[in-house]
Amino acid sequence: MSDFPWQALYSAALSESDPMKLNGRIEAARRAIHQRLDHLDDASSPRERRQLEDALHVLFTLAARRRSA
Repeated sequence: MSDFPWQALYSAALSESDPMKLNGRIEAARRAIHQRLDHLDDASSPRERRQLEDALHVLFTLAARRRSA
């Protein structure tokens, strides 16, 4: 089970095989990740912030590949 909602949405986006659903999954994961980033303060874990930034990068790449396919 995921620690944060963004993790479940991120996993769902990565495992989505239906091209018609992929964009919606990516957007849901992006929103959840940005929401989590908004709730982090300066004392928050740098590791978690890096995980969130890495996840956004992967989602961006996934969306770009989908557009070019």
